[in-house]
Amino acid sequence: MSEEDPKRAPISEAPRRAVLEAMLGFARFETPWLTGVFWASVGMLALAFLACPYPPMIDYPQHVAMGSLLHDLWAGEPYAQALYRTTLFTYNAGIETSIGLLSFLMSPELAGRVVLAAHAVVFALAALALCDYSKRPRWYALLAIPFVYNHITGWGFSNFVVALPVAVILSVMWMRIVDGDRARWRVALTVLLSMLVAYTHVLVMLSACVIVAVVSLEVMLRGGGETFTQRVRRMVLPAISLIPAVGYSTGAWYWARATSTTVWEHSWAEGQDDPLWSKIRHILYNATGNFTDGLDQYAVAAAFGLGLILWLGRAEEKSDARMRRLALVFFGLYAVIPKVFIATFHIYQRFLPLAALFAIAAIPVVRARWSRGVSIAAVAIALLTAGNVLHRFVTIPEVDDAMAIIDDAPPGRRLVGVKYDVKTSTFNREIWVHHPALYQVRKKGVLAYSFLRNESVPVHYLPGKEPPRPPGGFEWNGQLYDVYADYARSFDLVLVRTWTSPSGRVVDPASFLFKGLREDVKLLSHRGRFYLYDMSEANRRLAEDEARE
Repeated sequence: MSEEDPKRAPISEAPRRAVLEAMLGFARFETPWLTGVFWASVGMLALAFLACPYPPMIDYPQHVAMGSLLHDLWAGEPYAQALYRTTLFTYNAGIETSIGLLSFLMSPELAGRVVLAAHAVVFALAALALCDYSKRPRWYALLAIPFVYNHITGWGFSNFVVALPVAVILSVMWMRIVDGDRARWRVALTVLLSMLVAYTHVLVMLSACVIVAVVSLEVMLRGGGETFTQRVRRMVLPAISLIPAVGYSTGAWYWARATSTTVWEHSWAEGQDDPLWSKIRHILYNATGNFTDGLDQYAVAAAFGLGLILWLGRAEEKSDARMRRLALVFFGLYAVIPKVFIATFHIYQRFLPLAALFAIAAIPVVRARWSRGVSIAAVAIALLTAGNVLHRFVTIPEVDDAMAIIDDAPPGRRLVGVKYDVKTSTFNREIWVHHPALYQVRKKGVLAYSFLRNESVPVHYLPGKEPPRPPGGFEWNGQLYDVYADYARSFDLVLVRTWTSPSGRVVDPASFLFKGLREDVKLLSHRGRFYLYDMSEANRRLAEDEARE
């Protein structure tokens, strides 16, 4: 038998090699140096989310808690089946479902951080996809790095956050179909991504529909030499590819409202908005605004300045008209959409990352002699931004105390969180608001304030199992806690984050918090500004007093 020619690879290896080369090609930039810097920046951002035990995102702990409950329900945990039920026909469940599934392999907290780390990579891929589609230099994507940990990410609107870059990639796939690439895999992937976005967050799906509407209107009005009939035929397949996702979003939206008994406690704020001058004045804060020293806002300002320089140094080629229109549309939505809309807070700020990504992809190709200097500045912005985020995430003040106090708590109890100071010195975000949700994750307890009360989440209490609700806004303001209130007696653990005196001394909150019941309350743990109390004896005393009366 003749020996096989060692220079000739087996035919079966050819497709695998082609896929590998395509992946490596997509990761490459104009120079090896730019390639290394971009992915090093993305890597630092991903590491920030992965390494930080408590990502500084206000609502995020509640999403981890719901993902943990989903896992326990799927695993058949008796405590979970006795209290909760799944509601998976919804439009706000992507990160919870991911955490629930990954929790079969790792802890729910680590699962959530893995999803966030992956999000940083997907955000970078979305910026690259836009640059490639608009035929811009790939290093322009460096300007997107300051928007990864943006204002909405800091708020912890986790499903919106993780769905946003997926919707951008979906939109690029869809626009390529409109442009004539009808490959079956592309159409199938567009359907799959659109369903993923629809399941994860309805407002992101609506944003994708805005992109579709703008591009469709452009095709129908401009024509490009096609007849009206040809233009309509050109749009049939792209339209069909999105029908399942749009149908799902619409159905889930109406189903949530038809089956929910939840009344939005902030209905008074519906339609509330900030004036246009305020939106313009605070645009940097609304784009990022997470750090108390404003360094993240300076990075966005620097990226904006580089974009202007690139416009000034542009070659004869004009900017990408489609990307420019989309950037203007989403900036227009930022300007005109209210702050509170359809029972949801902080709506208009959510459009800024989309406006920024499309604006980056619209920047004209710069003249060669301008490229080197501006690309070096873009490299500096990306590295400094990513390094700063990583440093801030792994040095959050008091995070060790916050994690330890949860570990000190006895399992399986009912816990109320009382927060007198919800900020930390290095972040503008009130990151301690939902810190008690970790008790539900680690100790399988019941919380006084939980997102399970919201209509659109994928897990709810069984009928009749929800504990009494505290007053609205209670989770933000510890002064609303009343130890004698009926709801307070439903919880036997009290987790407090106290305040400091003008001299910087940590104030013991017990006398102020428990009033005449102070002697019946047991201190279980004290970690820095965090206090954990057992209210069991005090609750028994109150019940006995009521019985005697």
